[in-house]
Amino acid sequence: MQADLGQANINDVFRLPKEEALKVFYDRIITIPIGARTSLKKELVSTIGEDRTKGVFIRYGWHCGESDAKKVKSFQWKNERELIENGPKFHMLHGYLDDVKITDMQFDEKNQLKYIDVTWINSFEAHEFLKDGVLSDKPICHTLCGYASGYLSTVLQKSIIVKEIECRAMGYEECKAICMPIENWGEELENEHSYYQSTSMIQELDEVTAKLKIERDYLKLANEVQRKLTQELLSKQGVQRIVDLLFDTTGIPTFIENEYNKIIAKSKNVSINFDLAKIKSRNTEFVSISPEIGLLRTPILYESEVKGYCSFLYLESCKPTEFEYMIIDKASLTVSVILLNENIKINTEQNVKRSFLNDVLEGRLEQKEIYKIAYYLTFPPDESYWMLTLERTTNQSEINREIEVNEKLIRHINLFLKERNINAIVSQRLDKIIILIEYSTFKSLSTERQTFINQLLKHCLRRFVKYAFYIGASSVVENISQLTIIYNESLAALKAKNPKKHIYYYEDLEIESVLFQIQDEILIDRFVNQQLGRLLEVDKDFDLTKTLYAYIENGINLNNTSKVLSMSISGLRYRMSKISEILNIDLNDTKRIFSIYMALKILKAQGKFDF
Repeated sequence: MQADLGQANINDVFRLPKEEALKVFYDRIITIPIGARTSLKKELVSTIGEDRTKGVFIRYGWHCGESDAKKVKSFQWKNERELIENGPKFHMLHGYLDDVKITDMQFDEKNQLKYIDVTWINSFEAHEFLKDGVLSDKPICHTLCGYASGYLSTVLQKSIIVKEIECRAMGYEECKAICMPIENWGEELENEHSYYQSTSMIQELDEVTAKLKIERDYLKLANEVQRKLTQELLSKQGVQRIVDLLFDTTGIPTFIENEYNKIIAKSKNVSINFDLAKIKSRNTEFVSISPEIGLLRTPILYESEVKGYCSFLYLESCKPTEFEYMIIDKASLTVSVILLNENIKINTEQNVKRSFLNDVLEGRLEQKEIYKIAYYLTFPPDESYWMLTLERTTNQSEINREIEVNEKLIRHINLFLKERNINAIVSQRLDKIIILIEYSTFKSLSTERQTFINQLLKHCLRRFVKYAFYIGASSVVENISQLTIIYNESLAALKAKNPKKHIYYYEDLEIESVLFQIQDEILIDRFVNQQLGRLLEVDKDFDLTKTLYAYIENGINLNNTSKVLSMSISGLRYRMSKISEILNIDLNDTKRIFSIYMALKILKAQGKFDF
């Protein structure tokens, strides 16, 4: 390709002595001592900052490279590759470095440049930096990068960005850079391109001033919101007032959840049709639920745990402002204080109630004292009461945390009861959870006992998935002085537990209920073993045991028993004879048969056999 005016080939110019080559390229040149340039750079860093200084020298290098590229294109040259290869010669001509090695250069199928890898030998910028005796944590050859970028962008007529990846100033042996079209860089480019843009310092100062004014206005508004939040905190009106205040201030739908992701307070226009439990965070963040819906969500923290969330609900693809970030954090702090105060109040109240219940069950209070304290605790003394005793399996890996787990379980059960407006006391006793319920508040639910207890079990299992739960339910007593009776009943019901069932009612027990009220379970097991031990040793499938139970249940009558078991009289006689022999008893001995019947009832209640 021929250059303008038929001048000499560019390679011929570079073969000339340096002084002559410079006269061909430039009408006039000036020299600047490297030390002076280094001092200028340090002064700029201290005046306008490191980032701006980098931009200044990158753009200075760009203009130098662009100028040389225009000159080289006025000479004769074969192709773009030759133009590219002459760039390093200019670098050395100016004394920027000792040598440049193009270690790799690739073009695509359309003969468009993909990238160039270069090594700069003895860069003047790195050499000057190292004179201070310290290493840099980032590349510093800004002029060289700008020069190469300006030169290549001009000769190739497309934007080429040069990025230094290794630098002698960082401790590397030599400086290395990648030259690549801007569209090929992708995310690797980061903010590098911004250094090539010329910006007005006055314009940037105006922008900063405008931002500061906005932040000042936001801060003023946020302080006003903080003042109102403090007033609401002192007024002790609860979290709903906080939600109303946020909605009135911002116009954004607002809601607050508890630690179980149940909404405990919300403003107008709050409609949630997604699972809040799936959104977890310990920091304030904006979460996109869908292209149209988003949440600005911040955790409510106290006792070093997340106790809930405060959220702004954004519709129609709206996004939060800095002001909204500021006030939701302030609101979260206020709500955490309110909830902490409420929690202290609730815990204190619950502890008083638990102490009262334990005193009643231990027999420490006279009836007058029971009635008096119950009245002050808003438990009507002459109302009916019902008791549930809950037992859970233990996890051996967490045996040292049993009390802590039970306390969390108690809080969880209290939440269940509070949501249903049930007046109750939940306490821990003998490694079990006991729940005293004012029966009239349960009846107001208009639900069956079985349904209610199943709901309670599901509520516990949602939070405590590692455990199995069993509940013993008492009968209903007429007044609060009879709590010891229903406590023993609920324990007796639980003694009939087996892995197949999780709910046991005292009313479902028959004569065995008397034995089940013995506190020592070992005594019950010994009684069963004394009566039936020999039979159980040989009757692994419980066939003989069931036959004996049917015989007693049918009035010790062979005919009736044979019909129930669909067995011949002779076959039944043989079985009864064998049972009599094993147990060494007379089947007509009514006293002994009664004791055996009691033991059989206990086994059946415990689910050892079905009939």
